[in-house]
Amino acid sequence: MVATGTTTPVSVGLIWLFAWLRRGLPVKDYLALKRVRGRHLARWLALLLCMGVVSDLTTWLMGRPLVPEVMVTEYRTAVFPPLLWLAVIVGAPLAEELFFRGFVFKGLLHSFLGGTGAVLVTAGAWAVIHLQYDWYGMTNIFAAGLLFGYARLKTNSVYPCLLMHALMNLLATVQVIVVLHAQTGLG
Repeated sequence: MVATGTTTPVSVGLIWLFAWLRRGLPVKDYLALKRVRGRHLARWLALLLCMGVVSDLTTWLMGRPLVPEVMVTEYRTAVFPPLLWLAVIVGAPLAEELFFRGFVFKGLLHSFLGGTGAVLVTAGAWAVIHLQYDWYGMTNIFAAGLLFGYARLKTNSVYPCLLMHALMNLLATVQVIVVLHAQTGLG
């Protein structure tokens, strides 16, 4: 929580700086900061919700906990939960999406890898940074990254990715709170 809170402004600033240093292309274009119609955003968010249902159902059928213990521990040890919510629901999506589906994606898109490579590489790299999870959690993150990358490719905008990431983290946070209430007998 503290790391995300302190590194987000620095990360976003550095991403902006390096995109700005790329002469010949405005920062907004490089980072794909382009408006997307509300109904298109709603479709991407609906796809994310469907993916979440399938993921949770698969997790449940496999007999795995819906909420990884690392998330419960992180929430339990948070000194001030609203700061954790801000870091997880706003800070992490902003920094990670601007970096992976904004900055890195643009460079890969115009390389020999093209759109498919950009989607695959950014999803894989994004999953790998989430070392706090086991292989199953990282696989789910990779799958979400594929969806985010596809949205980025189809819309030429980072905004659907950012909103899907924030919604995904919001729902995960709500699941943690439900689990904690159930464990303490409050829910």
